[in-house]
Amino acid sequence: MSTSRYGASFISARTFIDAMNALQGAGLVEQSTAYWHDPAGNSSRTARYVPTPGLLMGLVQTGTNVVDLRRHQSAEGIRLKDNDKALVEYGDNAFATGARDRLRIINDMLTNHWADLALSDEQLAEEMAHLRGTRDEEATQSFDFAARTVYRVFNNSDWQQGGRFYGAWWISCPSRLRQHILIDGKRTVEVDYSGLHAAMLYAEADLDVPNDPYARCLSRAGDKAERKLVKRTFNALLNADKVSRVSEIEGYTSDLTGRDWPEFKQYIVAQYPEFSHHFGSGVGLRLQRKDSDLAEAVMLQFAAMGYACLPVHDSFIVHHGLEHDLANAMNRAFHAEFGIDGKVGVEVGVGETVEGSSTPIGLNINDLLHPTGHEGRLSKFWSNKGDR
Repeated sequence: MSTSRYGASFISARTFIDAMNALQGAGLVEQSTAYWHDPAGNSSRTARYVPTPGLLMGLVQTGTNVVDLRRHQSAEGIRLKDNDKALVEYGDNAFATGARDRLRIINDMLTNHWADLALSDEQLAEEMAHLRGTRDEEATQSFDFAARTVYRVFNNSDWQQGGRFYGAWWISCPSRLRQHILIDGKRTVEVDYSGLHAAMLYAEADLDVPNDPYARCLSRAGDKAERKLVKRTFNALLNADKVSRVSEIEGYTSDLTGRDWPEFKQYIVAQYPEFSHHFGSGVGLRLQRKDSDLAEAVMLQFAAMGYACLPVHDSFIVHHGLEHDLANAMNRAFHAEFGIDGKVGVEVGVGETVEGSSTPIGLNINDLLHPTGHEGRLSKFWSNKGDR
């Protein structure tokens, strides 16, 4: 039996390894991503395994669906990691106990609704093939629709650092696909805090928060690619313990910025003299604790209303008719923490229609009675919910 709070109490590490080896030997599971360790911690990967077609076919034959799969309710949802990102054992802790109780409310809210992608099975397979073997390979877990609950991760053995929510499939979903997310079969809207960490720093310094905190760094107004790069670089500079240690951000190109990477970093720092002492200070993890508390407050408001609210760090996804309710909830949470309203932006989903599939839709009564793809998963979810 495991004695760790992070391990299942009914199975040891040795037993788990033996079980995985047996599944692989029987041709039921195969490794999709090998484990490797980067001493710098920049590109380490956990080994990942996927079911083989034989196992999937066996599950289908027994009437099992991905909807039937779920995380064990006793899995530890409040995780503390050290400076090397290894899990830290901890004893009774008042904060962790309260956070765990609130997390149960949030996860009950998430499991009482079905989130999916309005893409055909064929399109999902194409997306997985596109991601496999790339730097975004971890995003393939975004198609694990059984991953419907979240956990919080605190960093550097400090409850005041980190605390963000992870684990649900939509959090790792590539941003270009989030517009296709459905909740209970209905289209959604995504609302995010505009320049959240920068806005927090302005608020803490009793300074007016600009409509777009990153605008002063943009050479071309409205250039989304440039803004995204500025935002990611700004936040990386806050997270790092030294400016010089911030390595080149994915998506950086001198063609976009007109500067080489060292010059671009210094340009960002120079544009924010009021925050110069924060760059290279590691303050980003303290700000993550605050943004995770905002996320917790927003989700608890939606849980109390009986609606689904999917977290994606500094943004949230809800049914499209709840856009204003979400914006109000986000502003209330920000005002409660900082005494001023936060500014939010909106990204509307594309709707419920599945497009681009080469599979024709015919007037087949069997298709209506036994839907497949995201419609089939939703039907199974409602069926399971009715059986409770």
